[in-house]
Amino acid sequence: MKKVHYLYALSFVSAFLLFQIELIIAKIFLPRFGGSYLVWGACIVFFQFALLLGYLYSHVVIRKYGMYRYRYLHLILIILPLLFFPGRSLPEIVAHAGIPLVIDIFMQLSLTIGLAFFVLSTISIVTQSWLAHSELPESRNPFMLYAVSNVGSFMGLLSYPFLFEVYFDLDTQVAIWRILFFLFLLLYLVSLLTIDFTNREVPKLKIFDKSVFVRRHRLTDEAVRQKLYWFLLSAAGCVLFLSVTNVITYEIAPCPLLWIIPLCIYLLSFVLTFRDKPLYPKWITEKFHLVMGFSLLIFFFAQGRILPVSPQIIAFVLSLFALCMFCQHELYQSRPQEKNDLTGFYLIVSLGGFAGSVLVTWLAPGLFTSPLEFLLGLFMVGLSLSLKQGRSRVDFYDLRLMAYAVIFVIAWPLVFKKYNVFGVTMTLLAVGYIFKELDKKKTALCLCLLIILVLAPFVEDFWSTDGRVIRAYRNYYGIYKISAGPTVLKLMNGTTLHGAQYLTKDHVKRQEPLSYFHRKTPVGKVLSNNNFATKRIGVVGLGVGTLSAYGKTGEEMDFFELDPDIAVFVNIFDYLQNSRAKLNFFIDDARIALRKTPREHYDILIIDAFSGDSVPVHLLTTDAIREYKAHMKDQGLILFHISNRYLDLAPVLFSNARAVNAFALSAWNEQQGPALLASEWMALTWDRKISHTLVSQLQWKENASDLKKEMLRPWTDKYSNIPSVLQLNAFIDSIKNFKPFLW
Repeated sequence: MKKVHYLYALSFVSAFLLFQIELIIAKIFLPRFGGSYLVWGACIVFFQFALLLGYLYSHVVIRKYGMYRYRYLHLILIILPLLFFPGRSLPEIVAHAGIPLVIDIFMQLSLTIGLAFFVLSTISIVTQSWLAHSELPESRNPFMLYAVSNVGSFMGLLSYPFLFEVYFDLDTQVAIWRILFFLFLLLYLVSLLTIDFTNREVPKLKIFDKSVFVRRHRLTDEAVRQKLYWFLLSAAGCVLFLSVTNVITYEIAPCPLLWIIPLCIYLLSFVLTFRDKPLYPKWITEKFHLVMGFSLLIFFFAQGRILPVSPQIIAFVLSLFALCMFCQHELYQSRPQEKNDLTGFYLIVSLGGFAGSVLVTWLAPGLFTSPLEFLLGLFMVGLSLSLKQGRSRVDFYDLRLMAYAVIFVIAWPLVFKKYNVFGVTMTLLAVGYIFKELDKKKTALCLCLLIILVLAPFVEDFWSTDGRVIRAYRNYYGIYKISAGPTVLKLMNGTTLHGAQYLTKDHVKRQEPLSYFHRKTPVGKVLSNNNFATKRIGVVGLGVGTLSAYGKTGEEMDFFELDPDIAVFVNIFDYLQNSRAKLNFFIDDARIALRKTPREHYDILIIDAFSGDSVPVHLLTTDAIREYKAHMKDQGLILFHISNRYLDLAPVLFSNARAVNAFALSAWNEQQGPALLASEWMALTWDRKISHTLVSQLQWKENASDLKKEMLRPWTDKYSNIPSVLQLNAFIDSIKNFKPFLW
């Protein structure tokens, strides 16, 4: 075995462990803090921040002590986590009342895995510096180790949902992770003993080169321009992959696991470019104007719902691949040639990635009402190109080209309301020619992208296919739009309908429940049936308050809603204001808020957090069901709304019901009108009489129709398996039914 292979293995294992612990710890945190996007967002930003600290630390100490000495110092740093984790068990993770969620998560992440994560984040730079200063023949290109590190990250990411999460619960995952950490420690010791150095002197280098900082007006300084170029490319790549994730999960198909695809593309671009002979298609650079124009059009096609689901996803993946390959290739081609500048290069790249993640994760939801961060990422790429080329004068011809670009990119749906091959072809050809001309002057290209970014928020009404948009709102939980059609008012979250109400002066008709909750649905029949007690009803998920229309005088309904900004759009609908029942509201995760209510309190508990396709798994585990049961009366009934385009959740609830000794039943209805939608429901009860009533009077099905449903392993807070219930037909059918040559 070659000596360099020890460094390859060390780099691979450390990156694999880094990504695995991210996913493991985030899954542990979700049930404790509530399964909101804020939990994921707080974890992601913490990981990026810890990674940046690791790069900064490595940059400082390696330049101060030299790699030969620092190897031994780093061994001490690797051993330190054994005093906490993985050397000891993870401490109990409990949300602390009175502390902001983000701060609480940061504190607990720091105390649980902070040191181990910090150590692992330094290995990529350490192994590359180690190789660069060694006597090995491979020292001429230490950047190969960065590609190996990204392969480790890639495998850590893909293996978790399709292997570790499928076959192992969280306790076993943590145990396997500990074993691999000790393997990582062993690999470091072997590398320390086998790899020699030719130069053992401590370099006399400044920790920070003054050229890193911009002082006075030294913007023309080549070193500053180079570092700013690295920063912009790194930030742009991160912004693009995160924004494509948002576009896919918000606007196209809010399906679990789809977020993996953009991240895999992002990591793969590093693997293919950071190597001796980069696997980089030259056409990306030679025809980059086409890549930029195509990416713009795909974004606006998605906003206008021009293409079916699968073709849109494929187009975005291809666009992201080309854009990320370009950014990483430019980074690799402009990398420093001096070995001592290597740590500074990665520090700036890490800083750009951190800035990009903060921009998309924390700032964009407050700045934009649609996923415009994708356009911002394209603008950042254009800005980096302009910086590389230098300032160029924008003349009248360039201004005309910019005007044409804006017209073709933004105004296309005003001419072609629906997809047709002629319209798409003409638009692609026109935009391709315009961007080819603009590409000659990068400043003009950059300005054109900026103009499109600024104008994009003002043209959303032109793209709406669901009527006039009267309110658009975005926060950390999603993108909401209220549209008014000829007869119906709708609340949309991306492509998912979250509620509707008739637009009429007839008070009785306006209070008629619609969408997934109309009177012909399973839940509508239960709430309208006098054989079920409805004095106290709990509802998880407020939507537009449709279920409150079933409330009667003397009844009480508790609504549990995670989104604190729900009033921004719910008050536009008047279901809640006109309900005859007494209404109470709890703004928190349902499992956390439910603990504040009395035990044996509810006659019916409705779990409606599944009408959106991004499923909060922690709300349907056996642990969650046992918590629900504690708050149900003896003849209580739990109803789960499981309508979903991409997941079949019925097998999960059948298996979970068997694990908690409950009767499980299923029912569904067909769509009966534009606002009377099809829906699927599951019921759980511990009372045989209630189960019999559902079957005999309302035609619910008591047994699973598919034998596989009886064999599914129950889901708990420590085990879930999304791939086992994924319905690929929804994606495949949209490809099969797509007619590309429609005129």
